[in-house]
Amino acid sequence: MFGNSSKSWKLFSVFGHQIYLSPWFLLLIALFSFSGIEAGGGAQAFGRVLIWAPVLMGGILFHEFGHAFALQGFGYGPSRIELQGFGGVTINLRRQQTPPGKSILISVAGPVASALLAVLSYGILLGLGDALSPASFWGEFLWTMAAVNLFWAIFNMLPINPMDGGHIVLHALRWGLKDARKAVRYSAISSLVFLGLALAAALAMGYAGIALLWLIMLGAMFGMQNWQMYQATK
Repeated sequence: MFGNSSKSWKLFSVFGHQIYLSPWFLLLIALFSFSGIEAGGGAQAFGRVLIWAPVLMGGILFHEFGHAFALQGFGYGPSRIELQGFGGVTINLRRQQTPPGKSILISVAGPVASALLAVLSYGILLGLGDALSPASFWGEFLWTMAAVNLFWAIFNMLPINPMDGGHIVLHALRWGLKDARKAVRYSAISSLVFLGLALAAALAMGYAGIALLWLIMLGAMFGMQNWQMYQATK
């Protein structure tokens, strides 16, 4: 999704797509693992630590593969996928100004991949039925994988840059306005408006503590990026 680091490590390649890992992504895994330790004790807490690393890495990587395979399908070749910050990013050096229609499909491909992984995980859980206890390690793993990826698919479709929903709005504006500069400007404005409404709704719903802190932090990051986009088009 977003994030930057001056250092990253190459992990492996899949169909020419090169996978890199940033230290900031390890921090994200550590934060979720720590929340798992806080939620329980002993073997149960250790199990949650083991669950979060593959859930986050596998889920976000699957999401980015959605974008990468869509790009490859449109003839742009392999991409570089970086697991960084609070998510991941797919970088394709051969892609320049993609037509709006293709750009929308490439943006949608990530959330669709996340939704498919959620359905697959839940389908396996249902298929195994009584053979797999929901309280077991693999039962909790599949349930967490399904829930997290469904959330990730929905969250990324919010019409706020730099998420996929924000990109879809941007490319739809490019399509309708035929003016890339105006499209970026109006996309930034719509993102800021929706971001303000989302934060107001969270406060009205009684969000507090760590959840509110995360929302404020993400809101500040998204808001700053969209304000910079808006300023660049003045």
